[in-house]
Formats: sequence, C-alpha cells, structure tokens
Amino acid sequence: MKRFKYYKPLIGAIILAGVMIMMALRISDIANAIDAVVTAFVPLIVGACIAFVLDILVVRYERWLWPKSKTGWKDKIRRPLSLVLSFVTISAIVYFIARMAIPQLIHSMSIIVASSPQLYTDFQTWMQHFTETIPMASNQTLMDTLSGESVVKYTREWGTKGGTYLVNAMGTALSWTLNIGLGLIFAIYMLLDKERLMMQGKRILKAYASDEWVNRVSYVTRVAVQTFSNFFVGQFIDALILGIMVGISLWAFNIEYATTIACVIGLTALVPLLGIYVGGVIGAVILLTVSPMDALIYVIILEVLHQIESNFIYPKIVGNSVGLPGLWVFAAVIVGGSLMGVTGMLIGVPLVATCYKLLMTDVNDRLASNEGL
Repeated sequence: MKRFKYYKPLIGAIILAGVMIMMALRISDIANAIDAVVTAFVPLIVGACIAFVLDILVVRYERWLWPKSKTGWKDKIRRPLSLVLSFVTISAIVYFIARMAIPQLIHSMSIIVASSPQLYTDFQTWMQHFTETIPMASNQTLMDTLSGESVVKYTREWGTKGGTYLVNAMGTALSWTLNIGLGLIFAIYMLLDKERLMMQGKRILKAYASDEWVNRVSYVTRVAVQTFSNFFVGQFIDALILGIMVGISLWAFNIEYATTIACVIGLTALVPLLGIYVGGVIGAVILLTVSPMDALIYVIILEVLHQIESNFIYPKIVGNSVGLPGLWVFAAVIVGGSLMGVTGMLIGVPLVATCYKLLMTDVNDRLASNEGL
C-alpha cells in the first residue's frame, strides 16, 4: 500500500495521458457528438431567446392590464392576454415594414434585371469609346473579359454555383423555420409558467448549494436580466431614432420612398453596426431605379447620419441604458462580431455590461471594506 501511495500521482498522470490520447484520436467523433447535442438543443435555445425578448413586452402589458388585481378572472387572463398583445404588437410592426419595403424592393429588382442587357450594351460601348479616346487605357485582357462570350461563360458558371447555393440556402431556411416554430411554442410555455420555473430553479439551487451561493447566483441573474432587458430597449430606441432621422433627411431633400427607406433602416438597425449597412444597400437598390443621383445623395446622407448616430447617439442611449461607457460599447460590438458574427454583436454589449457591473460592484465593496479597516 505504501508503494501504491508513492506511485499514485504517476498512475493518475498515465491515465490522464491515455484519456487525452484517446480523445485526440477520436476528436472528429467527439466533435460530431457535441454538434449533434447542440443541434438538438437549438430549438430550446431559440425558444429561450424569444421568451426573453417577448417578456420585455409582456411585463409592460401586465403593468397596464389590471395591475392591482391579484385574484379572479382578471388575474387569470392577464398573462395570456399580455402574451397575445405582445405577439400582435411585434407582428403588426413587422407586417407594416414588410408591406412597405418588400413590394418596392421586388419592383426595383425587376427593373434592374430587365434593364441589365441595355446597361451592359451601354457600358461596353462606353468602354470601347474610352479606349479609343485614350489608347494608353486599352487593355486586351480587360476587353476580352467584357466580351459577350466571356459574360455568357461567367453567367453560366454563376448560375451553376448559384443553384447549389440556392438549394443549401433553402435547406438552411427550412431548418431555421422549423427551429423558430418549435422555439416559439417552447417560449409560450416558458412565459406562461415563468414563476413556476423560477421557483423550481431556486429550490434546486437551495437544495444543492449554500445560502451564500444562492444569494450570489440570484444577484448575478438579476443583474444580467436587467442589463439584457435594458440593452434591447435601448437598441430599439436607437434604431427608432435613426429611422426617424433618415426619414426626415430624405424628405427634406425631396427623395422618393423616404418613409419606406426609413422603416427599412429602422428595422435593420436593430442589429448593431452591421444592420445599417444592410438597410443602406436595400435603400440604394430601391433608389437606383428612380434616380442614380438620388441614390448617391441617399448614401451620403446615410453615412453622415450613421457617423452622428454611432459616435454620439448610440453610446449615450445604449451605453447609459446598460451602464457601460461608450468605449466599452464599441469594444464589445467589435469583439463580439469577430467571435460570433451578428449573434456576438447582439449579446456582446449586454454581456460585457453585466460583467462590468459585477466587477465594479465587487471593486467598490472591496475598497469600502479596506477603508473601513
């Protein structure tokens, strides 16, 4: 037994090394298993996210619908009615924006596609005239690339690749539609039984952890929920302000479809940083069919307003709503976007804000205790 006691660390190291070697040899199987588990939980994760966003509206409707009633039929229908009103509110906003933007976008795209042959012919004629006027600019490789045979060849290649991409995109869209549908059902159940789920989680935590840990977890959860909720509200207000600014500016310059483009910008601006560029492209496509000069003026106006919004409005509204300085707001958006794309942009700011609040609270408590000594 004494010899075993001396060799026990060595045996543990050998076993650990063997496990790590086995994991390295079967890393692909382990990755597939993890991916399968994550895929199975995607509808539940989506449902939890939907429930969190919907709860922001549900709580506000509950404050308006018979807030003092604690018993009777009013209390029983308050939550379901608030949930229905939240769905109606979001659906009405999406329907209003889609009804204004999508038909105009489809009309603009059809005009662009119909005029593409004539645009190509005019461009080819202009290039030929340009090279004849300035012989030094003549480039045979460029002219061969712009020839009709080359364009047909490239179009066929793009069409073949586009078909593959289209099939993959349709499969991904169908999968996400199913996940969102299942997540929506899960979110409804979560919101209807919100208090019971919270009570069960707290009971489980009390059963397996000390009171100190229960208080810590409760405090962290409360700060995180409040921060994320304030962030989404602040993001919505910022997108609304940007949409109004764009609409007023386009109206002042007498540019067509000002209201439609303002709604598109307001909707896409809900995604930090990236959203305004997506909305800007959609607005430019719509205006290109009306007047290229109007499209150019629109791009300039949007860039100016974007600089004002990103440097002054966004840090103030979103930063103040989550209690995070403007510098850290930008850092959170950039790092979150680099790590997780659009999802990282959305959760980066409230996540960093939560950590910032918890860290500052702990620092203040430690400084206060040191001063007390």
